[in-house]
Amino acid sequence: MTDDPPLRILAVAETWQGSNAYAFVRAFRRAGHSVSVLPDEWFAASGWQSRPMKAARRLLWPMILREATHAAIREAELFRPHLFFVFKGIMVSPEAIRAVQPRGGVAINFWPDTSFVDHGRTATRALPCYDWIFTTKTFGPADLHTRFEIANASFLPHGFDPETHRPTAMDDEAAALYGCDASFIGTWSPKKEALLSALLSALPGLNLKIWGSQWERAGEMVRRHAAGRPVFGAEYAKAIAGSKINIAILFEGNANAASGDRLTSRSFHIPASGGFMLHERTSEIEACFAEDQDCAMFGSAAELADKVRFYLADDAERRRIAQAGYARAIHSGCSIDDRARTVVAKARALLAARQDSVAPSAASTFQLVPSEQASVGPPAASPT
Repeated sequence: MTDDPPLRILAVAETWQGSNAYAFVRAFRRAGHSVSVLPDEWFAASGWQSRPMKAARRLLWPMILREATHAAIREAELFRPHLFFVFKGIMVSPEAIRAVQPRGGVAINFWPDTSFVDHGRTATRALPCYDWIFTTKTFGPADLHTRFEIANASFLPHGFDPETHRPTAMDDEAAALYGCDASFIGTWSPKKEALLSALLSALPGLNLKIWGSQWERAGEMVRRHAAGRPVFGAEYAKAIAGSKINIAILFEGNANAASGDRLTSRSFHIPASGGFMLHERTSEIEACFAEDQDCAMFGSAAELADKVRFYLADDAERRRIAQAGYARAIHSGCSIDDRARTVVAKARALLAARQDSVAPSAASTFQLVPSEQASVGPPAASPT
């Protein structure tokens, strides 16, 4: 417990169950903070997937960005947040950030991707304006410094959401839908397809299931194992539970990324959900989980096939490792609640430094107050 008063947090985040962004919102609330949310989906129209609707969104994008900026400024004026927390924030402009800072608040970005420059000019213009940036990539702080001369950044890995990523009971229907020898959950990429293609060539009878987007781009051998849709929330946890072996292949990055992934959200979701994890070997995953104790690892297509073959033949060893991985995940500070505490601690430190740097009369106009005194009027964006 802490005697620190709760914060008012204005969060820009997706709000669908299972979203890593929304997990932060719920974690802040579980910790007692007042949270008002500007949902990405209010503005991004991400459901517009047909070609005509995508074209319409491109035409409307400048107006969408202006609307998102006006909403953030209006909410900052009414809610007076101590912390403006932005999960990636491709529509968050410098003007929106500056609406919070002169009122005494601080702005923190949580950036989950390998590249900082692939999500439009608004995001790249805004990055230097944040008081702090947390990146889920160990190479992220150096990349930010090289590209933008940003020094106020640090590494903070993904975590698991205890409301979503947990062992789940499987009825007969779920077992039939999700049961398999091995699975991969994630978006298609050339590297992922190549590894899974090699695995299927080595083990042609393997009952492999693939959940995620864009797998229609894969060749026929891999594509026939794809479900044709992603899985979210509780269904994601069921997909993990139904698979004897959960394969964690890392995104290779793209031309604008300093590196491919070395750790990802699945690195924590799988063991926290009680699944057996076979993870691509990196120094980052080795720092979190012990190989052959908390999870299995592979470093090549041949080793992936060998490990799948080996662990399919040893149910007891798979269960032992899965149980140890679960214990490591929940007892070693890997939850989103732990990550949210790190964000809040940084916000408090930044707020304290800001108050120390201004005149006492100015500092006294913006104090942390108990949550029952936090509202200063109805927020323009109702908390979700």
